Amino acid sequence: MKIPRPRNPALRLRATWPAPHAVLVTARGALDTATAADLATLLSDRLRAVPERLVLDLSEVDFLGVAGIRVLLHAALQAEQNGTELLVDIGPSPTVRRALEVTGADQRLAISAARPEPAPA
Repeated sequence: MKIPRPRNPALRLRATWPAPHAVLVTARGALDTATAADLATLLSDRLRAVPERLVLDLSEVDFLGVAGIRVLLHAALQAEQNGTELLVDIGPSPTVRRALEVTGADQRLAISAARPEPAPA
């Protein structure tokens, strides 16, 4: 019998479908080595459904480490292979913006400072 791995309380994740072909994933807390696998699993599961658009809201992430950035880049690759538009909403967070800029990930991700509208049905 496989016992599910407990989620790390340092990161809260939520996924909703605000439109029939659009997914909104919201993360709140720290996205680091201890929590990145939870986000990776959620994003991978949602991208398997092949939505037209997936918006990842990181506006309430207060720490973004290298493991988290690696998850974002992998999700972008998976989305591209599926034909899904992946948008990363960083909101006004200077912490997230700085982490993406320092690593160069901002050049490989579609980043917005305001949550885009879901794709039309």
